[in-house]
Amino acid sequence: MNEAQTAVNNAISFEVKKDGLQQRQSGDWKLGFTVASVDMDQRLSAAPMGTRYACVLVEVGDDEQPVNHKAQERDKWRELGPTRQAGIRCKEPLFWTFLIEELHFDNIHSEEMAAEAVRRHCQIGSRRELEIVGNHRQRMLWYGLDNGFQAWKVREHA
Repeated sequence: MNEAQTAVNNAISFEVKKDGLQQRQSGDWKLGFTVASVDMDQRLSAAPMGTRYACVLVEVGDDEQPVNHKAQERDKWRELGPTRQAGIRCKEPLFWTFLIEELHFDNIHSEEMAAEAVRRHCQIGSRRELEIVGNHRQRMLWYGLDNGFQAWKVREHA
């Protein structure tokens, strides 16, 4: 039996409703769900705290069918890739403010200054380096920076 078949055979399927979302100081996210009592699986309630699970979520529409999110902005953003994402962010004055306030970069007032701050933060010489296969750490630094910006934007400018 392969890994995929093992996962299918041991899957716990139930409906949940999102009821909480919070970003931690570390940048990690805490996501809360409510499970109807009739859907609660004994394997989940009996498992000790800290038990890890692989998780797959599919949004369900009012018609009880999976919702197709292909056209949504977050997917479009992800498809751009980190190099183009960084290029777009560096043009945004609000991103400049984030870099100043949260990362304590000096007075950033241009796209080029923001680009230099991103390069320093991500430890790269060019934003194109974010696409290089071996630069996983640098890419993760970019994603952390962008996620931090988005969370900051919600907190400070909602």
